[in-house]
Amino acid sequence: MSTTAAAISRRYQGGWLLSPSYDLTFIFGVLALAVVSGLFVLVRPDLFLYVMLADLWLLGYHHVISTFTKLAGTKEDRRENRFLIYYLPFIILAAVGGLAAGVGVWTVITIYFFWQWYHYVRQSYGIATFYLRKQEKPSPYVQEEKWVNNLVIWSVPVWGVLYRCHQGWDEFLFHEIWMPAVPLVVVQLAGAVAAVSAGLWLLTCAIAWQQSRLSLARTFFIISHLCAFYVGYIAIDSLNIGWLVANIWHNAQYVLFVWLYNTNRFKNPAQSPKGVMAYLSQRTAGRVLTYFAFCLLAATAVYSSMIYGYSWAFGEDKELLTLLYIMTFQAVNFHHYVVDAKIWKARNPKNRSVMNVGGA
Repeated sequence: MSTTAAAISRRYQGGWLLSPSYDLTFIFGVLALAVVSGLFVLVRPDLFLYVMLADLWLLGYHHVISTFTKLAGTKEDRRENRFLIYYLPFIILAAVGGLAAGVGVWTVITIYFFWQWYHYVRQSYGIATFYLRKQEKPSPYVQEEKWVNNLVIWSVPVWGVLYRCHQGWDEFLFHEIWMPAVPLVVVQLAGAVAAVSAGLWLLTCAIAWQQSRLSLARTFFIISHLCAFYVGYIAIDSLNIGWLVANIWHNAQYVLFVWLYNTNRFKNPAQSPKGVMAYLSQRTAGRVLTYFAFCLLAATAVYSSMIYGYSWAFGEDKELLTLLYIMTFQAVNFHHYVVDAKIWKARNPKNRSVMNVGGA
């Protein structure tokens, strides 16, 4: 290696959560899947429903079930998370049912849209924090860089959701939704803040490069985050198709992250709790395929039971059937949002240990 090449190679660090092949798939492979799917539906809008159903079955339901591999994967998990597993779902279901029946389904759909947007941003924020803690060379400007990172992570999504409100949508995924009226000037101001924050973030990247401590993985991840939210909430004019892009990106990302967490947690079978998850969560080719097949089959069984059970019991009453579907599926989603906010915190010592990241 030449002296110049060696000097350049020292200007950055990998900062991978696992390896370049995994992280680049996790970052750019997932983004490409989401964006290509969105572009495909833009060209063939008549196929939106089929692509959405494939997303829900292969990724969406799977990603919700993946939560339970951490929440209830072992006896210890089930003991620690007893309230979240056995009581919280019914509390949320009752609240959702009360809103849907007492006020209107539109309230549930509205909460879903905005809470899901927040959930997406929080997931990105959390993963970016894991990448930040994975850096080999700490920054001498830790607080300043954290502030800039947080600003850029939130500013583009905020711009996007304000733009969606400004568009004045009254229907989302074939159901009524309410969005506040947002003036164009507010959207333009949010866009200016996003542009400035992106410029500041690029400046911190340039400084990190000059100081030979730029984390490629974290940089790439934030770029993918900005692209996903820009495409999903701004570049694509259609609310539903833009949502589909963001949803595929989020779901696939979550599935891969939980797999990594589980394989880290159970990588030493001799020292790990025994059970199905410990068996499945090994990094051999056969176990990887079995792990994803198990999660997919579990998701199919759970959601199919709800769909066909309701259809068998209330198939004659289409209005009631629709209400039950919305109540149950959204209660599951909201439970997932609440649980995720609790169990995936990067500052949790157990999570830091499993993911092999530093920081307090």
